Amino acid sequence: MVPLIQRGWKIQHPRWGVLELQTPDGLAGIEYTTGDLDAEKELTTLEARWYLWGGPKTSYARWYATASTHTPIALVRAITDSVSDPSPVPRWKDSILSSLPEHAQLTPVLPPRSPAPTPRDLQRAAAARRTPALTTRSVPRWTTATRPQTSRVR
Repeated sequence: MVPLIQRGWKIQHPRWGVLELQTPDGLAGIEYTTGDLDAEKELTTLEARWYLWGGPKTSYARWYATASTHTPIALVRAITDSVSDPSPVPRWKDSILSSLPEHAQLTPVLPPRSPAPTPRDLQRAAAARRTPALTTRSVPRWTTATRPQTSRVR
């Protein structure tokens, strides 16, 4: 829970035996229930050790996730790190419910500019454009000259 506090989440005490942390804007939170819990209820109801939620309370866009007493802490930590990460999350504009844009900061994503070609890229492109030049070579295939006679010693 320390990383959440470091990211500005505020401690709440909504009811006895429950510790809650909420984002400063109140659009996300995590509840931790202390004490003994019924293992079957943790798996079949919202009465779980960990309860994460997000979205406006008056909207159908609200989401939640639960984790039982037996959920590995590393998994709970990974979920809370992901939920509390302030970096933008890519979304298609058309897939955002009409009630949410007032609660979100929308930033258009532009495709990256193509990088400037390197000297090696230019060299490869030039080599691909070159056509082999027609050259002539003189290759003797036959001759009209006669070989000098060799003298034989007897």
